[in-house]
Amino acid sequence: MVAPCDRTREHPAAALALAAAALAQPTATLRCADGQQEEGMLMPSYTLHFYDHCPFGHRVHIIMHKFNIKYDKVVYGYGAGARPEENGGEGYGEGPRVLTGMKMCPVLVGEGVPYPEGMQGLPESLEICSFLIARHKLPVSCATDRADVAKFTAEIRECSDLLCVPRNPKMPVDDWADPRDLAYFLYKKRSHGQEPQSEAVEADLKRQVNAKLLELPPMLRGKDCLNAWGWGMDDVLLLPWLRRLTMIKGIEYPPAVKAYMDATTDELCDYSKYAC
Repeated sequence: MVAPCDRTREHPAAALALAAAALAQPTATLRCADGQQEEGMLMPSYTLHFYDHCPFGHRVHIIMHKFNIKYDKVVYGYGAGARPEENGGEGYGEGPRVLTGMKMCPVLVGEGVPYPEGMQGLPESLEICSFLIARHKLPVSCATDRADVAKFTAEIRECSDLLCVPRNPKMPVDDWADPRDLAYFLYKKRSHGQEPQSEAVEADLKRQVNAKLLELPPMLRGKDCLNAWGWGMDDVLLLPWLRRLTMIKGIEYPPAVKAYMDATTDELCDYSKYAC
């Protein structure tokens, strides 16, 4: 997995201290999208508050890594901030609530980041991506809302969700460092009707995923990207869902799909060696 500047697992007081420090730290030289120094400009200090298993947070992770935007990373236990009285007795502490008043990630903190009123950071993955693209003048084309890609994404999510339920907590990330994190995760999945499946059902779901992946190569109209004009937000939206498939043993990637994923190998974590 790719490591950002610093990776920590936070508790509320430390999270607020880190947020304050992000505003006070000296800046580094700002780099343009091509990696060259932009004269007279400085790189702000950022901290990304994050769940490592969350595909939505990885939208931001991909953007920041691809364009060499340096940041500190704070990973929360998944149960931190959940209210036990609202979640069948599961959950503990404040977690990311200290930033937004809600249990939500990702949240971006840093110099010049526009915080909504009453919050200590900018939430919502697409808003964070939009802010970074605008501020750093990144050459990232906007999402096209292509019908074929939207249909593919919805269907690959549907047939892989149940496969990921028992595997997600087995991945070596800090989201599950406390036993209460796993208890909360399983409670949430059960409440949405998502529970581990029988071996026969899993085998059928894997066949569905593999069949669905065969549909992706014709959609890749550019060089290792979805659109002929180059890499953009359509890729940012799809890649995290492909990334989570790497935790599932027995998934078969067509050569074009593997090349597509490998093209973002520095930005996209790979769970293959932990697949089960």
